[in-house]
Amino acid sequence: MTSIIECAKDGAVLRNTGTNEECLVGPVVRYALAKTDQEFATATAAKTLPAWKAAVAAKEIIPLFDIEVLANANIEATFYEARKRYQTKSEKKVVTSEVHLGVCSYAAMLSYNGKKMRLYEFTDDQKIVGVTNEAGIIVKGQLVTVEVGMLIPALDDKPQFAIVTVTYEDWKEFINNPVVLAPSWSQISLNGIFDSYIKIVSASATSVKFTVDGGCSGDKVTSLEDADLTFKKANGTPVAHTFVPADANGVYEYTGTGFLTGDLVGLNGVVSQPDAIYEAVKAVAIML
Repeated sequence: MTSIIECAKDGAVLRNTGTNEECLVGPVVRYALAKTDQEFATATAAKTLPAWKAAVAAKEIIPLFDIEVLANANIEATFYEARKRYQTKSEKKVVTSEVHLGVCSYAAMLSYNGKKMRLYEFTDDQKIVGVTNEAGIIVKGQLVTVEVGMLIPALDDKPQFAIVTVTYEDWKEFINNPVVLAPSWSQISLNGIFDSYIKIVSASATSVKFTVDGGCSGDKVTSLEDADLTFKKANGTPVAHTFVPADANGVYEYTGTGFLTGDLVGLNGVVSQPDAIYEAVKAVAIML
């Protein structure tokens, strides 16, 4: 057994049964999915918020949504009893969670239905739960399969929600190689990538004004710089321009000459800002 457990007193690693304090972990309040080959090189890296945000921007880690209700749905092993005892089904660790989601977030969540990925768990006592390798160096999530149920409409006493079921590939993965980290930051500091929508306000041969909305809520993104955006012809050639930052109403402007119908305004890939990460759903063509 190898482990990286930071909630024990004085950094002690728990072994055997002799301990003065149990290293208990609080209930899970949020998940983050990860690609099957994603890992942090060290526990120190796994506790660093910029390293997490970089992995999110690279689409290696996908933070999910707050969990409202968590329940065990474990499947016990079954046996056929004859002169000998034969195991006919292996035990499985299965956890269901109730997640309150808007339709945009649900559609995003549904895209991971049936996927086999790695899973990090964030607990209410501000811990990160994962697993390590036999050498006890790297940190990664547990291997799981995610199933997303239907979006259940709101009732008088309850908002709309979906049931998310997580089935662990090997319930002993955490038992054999546990990781419990105590970072200095909370999971509320970590968001997924916001889809952003570019809207053309006005366009002429010498001026293009536009806004950038972040996510389904349509909040204006006002902190973008010229390098965060692209202005290209339909064939991909950059359009010469002068960039004017967002005004008080969140309106950006390109000025110049010779702008044409079909010129495209877009984001320059995945854009990391101090408080959020954005990716444009698509570039938008101007119409003169």
